[in-house]
Amino acid sequence: MSIADVTNRFGPPGSAVRVGEDKLMLTYMFPFEARQVRGPYRTGFGIDVKDGHVVRWSPITGMTGNPASAGGSQGSFGEHSFQIFLAADCLSKLVNTVESQGSADASGLEAPPNMAFKGKVFAGKSDSERPDEQTVILIVSDEDASKLRELTENNFGKRLLIVCRNRVIAAPAISAPLASRQLMFTVKNSAVLDSLRSQ
Repeated sequence: MSIADVTNRFGPPGSAVRVGEDKLMLTYMFPFEARQVRGPYRTGFGIDVKDGHVVRWSPITGMTGNPASAGGSQGSFGEHSFQIFLAADCLSKLVNTVESQGSADASGLEAPPNMAFKGKVFAGKSDSERPDEQTVILIVSDEDASKLRELTENNFGKRLLIVCRNRVIAAPAISAPLASRQLMFTVKNSAVLDSLRSQ
């Protein structure tokens, strides 16, 4: 199947990211009504394209919060470095801070992260009634996707601390193993994304 076949069937993608000289990743998000979702949910699908032809399809599964609105404003924030910590008992205070304030200072974290990686950041407005919330998609490498899949498979139900530039920007619950190269979660304070765009 070619790119033309995909766009003829599904229309233009929500995003198209070049991940190599001959590789492209297309993202399609499903439209949702504004509603609360409990547990894992399908939010769309990704298509890996090489030399103009589809080589892989993968679902995008939301981890927590509401799915993204297909009609919401979307943007690219470039590639940034991230760290992930499993929110053990000693880190529960940071989870509470993120829940109440939207982000938390992570400069005092002494434990090593469970994982560090680079990801391309895309964000769009969520269906939440809270105007500051944004739905974020991180596109990671195949190697990091494999590590994230193992981490999420082995820690179902636990909370993650997602850290960027010494700030915890989200603390999603693991409700499903990562099934693609796209990690999706909700940011409660969109100001943390504004700081990424300015860099």
